[in-house]
Amino acid sequence: MEVKGVAFLARQQLMVQTHGEAAWKAFLTHFAKKEPFFSKPVMPVSRMPADAFLRLNDELLARFYNNNPSAYWQFGVKSAEYALGQGQLKAMFSQGDFRRFLLFTPGIWKGYFTEGDLSVLPGQGHTDLHITHVPRPHPYFELSVMGFASGGLAYLGAQNLEHQVLKGFTRNDNEVLYRFNVG
Repeated sequence: MEVKGVAFLARQQLMVQTHGEAAWKAFLTHFAKKEPFFSKPVMPVSRMPADAFLRLNDELLARFYNNNPSAYWQFGVKSAEYALGQGQLKAMFSQGDFRRFLLFTPGIWKGYFTEGDLSVLPGQGHTDLHITHVPRPHPYFELSVMGFASGGLAYLGAQNLEHQVLKGFTRNDNEVLYRFNVG
């Protein structure tokens, strides 16, 4: 499995915004000594080994977030806010486009990851997001992707937004299933 460079660039932007460019550069310089892939510039079309990308994110959690995995959720929320507010999705969705946004999320998965599947299962009053076939189950994939969905729904004006975790990598399941209820 590979992760596309756009995922790294999104993380870089968030880290610079949150912790400053000097802190990001110091972190990346130190990390690149352990993970040589990151010693060269990463472009949007670059393909990163998933394990290297996951180690980068785990190290970010250790260094900046006291190993709190809920930071992965916030990575997703902030990515959605950026994508919908000023990024590539800005012109695609309007306030209230909840179902259309969720139906689009499999395309976002494919835009970031070369393996695994994200499917959308609309139901009565809810929508399920299901991640399967991920060769390297890791909380990052669950929390950042579901955080993106939650953040996007909130950005588009969802009121009384709730989600249920039915299955997850964080629960040692080999797939992820979240149910989103948008009021």
